[in-house]
Amino acid sequence: MSGATGMTFNSLSQSLDDYVERGTRNDAAYQRQKPQIINQAERSLADRLKIQGYRDVMTGFLSPQNPTLPKPTGWRNTVTFSIGTGPGFVQKRLLRARSFEYIAQVFPDPTSFDTPTLYTDYDFNNWVLGACPDQAYPFEIIVYRLPDLLSNDNQQNYLTNLTPNLLLFQCLTNLEPFLKNDPRMVTWKSMLKDELSAVNAQEIAKVVDRTLSRTSQ
Repeated sequence: MSGATGMTFNSLSQSLDDYVERGTRNDAAYQRQKPQIINQAERSLADRLKIQGYRDVMTGFLSPQNPTLPKPTGWRNTVTFSIGTGPGFVQKRLLRARSFEYIAQVFPDPTSFDTPTLYTDYDFNNWVLGACPDQAYPFEIIVYRLPDLLSNDNQQNYLTNLTPNLLLFQCLTNLEPFLKNDPRMVTWKSMLKDELSAVNAQEIAKVVDRTLSRTSQ
């Protein structure tokens, strides 16, 4: 996939000015909205894509007699949730995802503690386990999460480093309605579609390569 190299928050901001021919000192409303539009574009891509750059691994230990566990900042979706059990906690157990109501029915007594076998979303910020853990089991959780958003203090992330054109065209697509420049929407949407297809094709190739061509990940 083609793309500019070395994109930063500042260079992206300048590119947007160049593409839409805006950004003078007197253009206060545009300058005020531009950082928000960039962040909205980042969030839009995180919602649309399930790619390696959005995948993160959490590790730690469950809190005994506490059925909830905080999700990471920017959490979007849970891929797998596993804990270590047995002597030395070396046996990996994959927890099953179930509804909150199901877990409440299977484990109705909050004062009964055991090895967790189930998990669910308690709310957007926390998971809840069933059963409530009786020990500090080590956990490994693979999630999709939003990368740290771009700003003056955070100049680069996964999108700027590896998919800069995708981010640029998503920003332009989000920017044009604010500028009321509807005719340009068709152009940016078409270019965005091409970049999305290229990124998804690369991700599928990684999955096939990992599954068929390699003996280990």
